[in-house]
Amino acid sequence: MDTDPQRERVISTATRLYAELGFDATTIDMITATSGVSLPELRWHFPNNTELYREVMRRAFEAEREVMLEAIRDFTPTREAFDHTLDAYLDFYASHPDLLNLWLHRRTGDAIDTADLDREYTQPYLMFLTQALADSVPDPAHLDYVLWTFPWAVSGFLGHGMVHTDGHRPGRDATTPVTGRELEAFRTYLHVLAHRLLSLPTGVPSELEAESWEVE
Repeated sequence: MDTDPQRERVISTATRLYAELGFDATTIDMITATSGVSLPELRWHFPNNTELYREVMRRAFEAEREVMLEAIRDFTPTREAFDHTLDAYLDFYASHPDLLNLWLHRRTGDAIDTADLDREYTQPYLMFLTQALADSVPDPAHLDYVLWTFPWAVSGFLGHGMVHTDGHRPGRDATTPVTGRELEAFRTYLHVLAHRLLSLPTGVPSELEAESWEVE
């Protein structure tokens, strides 16, 4: 499908500004000045600011959805499958800081009149995972809280950084990119956290089971 370069420029500019400043702090004048698209031209594409914001968030969701659908394809309630899902989520937002910042702003009350987007874009994942995991975890009644722990942790680490207390690793803030070593250390922590909170069975067969599968 052909795309309108002018419309795409507006969306790209709005995405960057919303990610940096939030929807509420971004004026339409900022978008027109940065994109080089006049107000009448912008309004031809998006009659109001909320419609533009919704398109930005829709695209952010679609980008995440493409990655996560692939990650949960053939999902099973095992430790390895959940680790794989966490890895996909972490890697996606580590490589898309603008999209992470869009959600960080929302969690501080930004664009409050579009609260329906949170339900529309996050509830399907939660429903899928809670249904897939319910029979395999010791405390299914608290699955919603447990599953929300992971996006909270990822957004906090990638968006705000942390301060180490061992004296060997410097802290980082939101303006300092995460290093590869930091990302892998945090990935290991996420896996440990998931293993302890969910207590999922391993999908790797025991040595005895593996032997029984061997062709004689």
